[in-house]
Amino acid sequence: MYAIDCEVYRNYFLIMFKDIETGKSAAFDMFPGQDFNATRVRQLLRSKTLISFNGNSYDIYVISAALQGWDCAKIKALSDEIIKSKLPAWRVVKLMGVKMLTDLDHIDLIEVAPGKASLKIYGGRLNAPKMQDLPIEPDASISPEQRVILKRYCLNDLDTTEILYRKLEPAIRLREDMGKQYGGIDLRSKSDAQIAEAVIKHELEALTGRTHKPRGMELGHLCRYVNPKIVSFKLPALKDIFERILAEGFPIGSNGSVQMPEWLQKTKISIGSAFYQMGIGGLHSCEKRQSVVAKPDEMLCDMDVASYYPSIILKLRLSPQSMGDDFLRVYQSIVTRRVRAKRQMQEIEKEIDRLEKELAESSE
Repeated sequence: MYAIDCEVYRNYFLIMFKDIETGKSAAFDMFPGQDFNATRVRQLLRSKTLISFNGNSYDIYVISAALQGWDCAKIKALSDEIIKSKLPAWRVVKLMGVKMLTDLDHIDLIEVAPGKASLKIYGGRLNAPKMQDLPIEPDASISPEQRVILKRYCLNDLDTTEILYRKLEPAIRLREDMGKQYGGIDLRSKSDAQIAEAVIKHELEALTGRTHKPRGMELGHLCRYVNPKIVSFKLPALKDIFERILAEGFPIGSNGSVQMPEWLQKTKISIGSAFYQMGIGGLHSCEKRQSVVAKPDEMLCDMDVASYYPSIILKLRLSPQSMGDDFLRVYQSIVTRRVRAKRQMQEIEKEIDRLEKELAESSE
């Protein structure tokens, strides 16, 4: 396996490989007067499994441009557009005419890693030997001496990528097993939510014999919250906010996501003694921390509802317009299997606890 990473400047481009089995590394760079060894880079890219952090949204794109014959300045323009524009990276690449590399055996760790953080932060959490920020400003022109500095920096990022990969190996192996179970689809670079999407798509195609594609929406298309008719409020303030949400049109932004109206972003919602703000996914409490102490006649409860959101989806019969009731049939099947498996695991855990208790008593 090769860990890969790139550095991009107006007069310098670098791609580095690190073989995580042998620890050996190789650097290929481009700068005025230096030919880029595209043939060797192509050979290495296709010779082993590649491991990156955010490679699917950045590194593979700039590498593709370099192998297409772009010079440093043009690759830098592409890099800046990917990083600074509000457009999805794939759309930037398409607009700028990059011919994408295909048939790569590639694992991108960014979606597999828990939470949302930079490679540096993951390195810190995993006690990486060295944490280093980019040593040279991204808009600088690189001198010969600075090329050496950037190679050392890039190699350190490759070391951190390897550390993260080692930590995530069990999760990646599980994704490989699931991929085999569902017809060989590649789930290795997907988050839990993306895995669910891929599995549903696969089962839906098996059920209907058709390929389902998402409905296209133009920039600015207005989405609306549909009243589920199982929610009602008594307080006038909450009634007013709910009615405004029902009347509001939520536009699709340039990144393909639903955008929050400014008034809703700024509105603080009072419920009991606490304040909340609305997000696209629901309510978020405003306090950073709090201490709650139960009075003598009160009880603090932590309620865990089995398959809470899936149950809401099925209860309200929510489905993509392009899939309809077929989606609900597949989704119900997955939820039923998930709940059954969870209950079986709970029974297994109880049995293990019982056996351990019996063993401890017999040894006394």
